[in-house]
Amino acid sequence: MRLRHFYVKVGLFGLLLLFCILFGVSLASSGMDRIQGPQPSSKASQEPAVKTPTGNVAQVKTSPTPSPKADAAAKANTIVKPQAEKKAEPVADHDNSLNHVGNKLGDFLQIASHHGIKLFVSLFDAILGKG
Repeated sequence: MRLRHFYVKVGLFGLLLLFCILFGVSLASSGMDRIQGPQPSSKASQEPAVKTPTGNVAQVKTSPTPSPKADAAAKANTIVKPQAEKKAEPVADHDNSLNHVGNKLGDFLQIASHHGIKLFVSLFDAILGKG
């Protein structure tokens, strides 16, 4: 009877652990989507990507060119906008300080986890006598 309760507790703990892992992965992926934009799915990655010309000038044609005579009219209707005209919005000072605090907190957590793992491994080495 007690063995059955043990397996029920282990099963419930396993389900709780599975839920926590999947929830963490979900939070991490939604956070990455917010920061870097949505990532392409596996179907989208299999399709060939449409390449856009890279340069500092964007051309927008306002009318199609069905014949060579209309070519001169099409050149007149072509609008050329340099990319340099776009102004970036200034970032508020509190955003920079918040980013700085977040970076320092991330560095601290990385150092703490590194030393925590080293401590955990050294405890097992001491117990098993390999150190």
